[in-house]
Amino acid sequence: MGAFPPPRGGNHYYYYYNAGPPPRNPGPPDDDRDALAREGKLDIQRPESFTGHDPCQWRTYLTQCLNLFQAKPITFQLDSARVAFAASYLQGIAFDHYTALLRFEPQSPVLSNWQSFVNEFST
Repeated sequence: MGAFPPPRGGNHYYYYYNAGPPPRNPGPPDDDRDALAREGKLDIQRPESFTGHDPCQWRTYLTQCLNLFQAKPITFQLDSARVAFAASYLQGIAFDHYTALLRFEPQSPVLSNWQSFVNEFST
């Protein structure tokens, strides 16, 4: 292989192309990144744990979760993120039921679909 760049002269033509700026790191667009930063600064009350012992607490727990999802729509845009977050505040028999689903029915829609999760724990 010869010297680069090749010496002038001869019958060879060389073309140099400007490839432009280096590619950016893949990630969310700037608007999403800014929105995530704003969401991160919001101090929204986390839900109180739901045990399942008092079904009347379900409505309050669900409302607190929905309030947080509304305030942080990018963070909780996926159903699976909503379910994972809400499940992290389950305790007692509600937690035991969720754990049983994880162990014995890992493909259950309750584990990844928000509406299925709500329906499962509303009954």
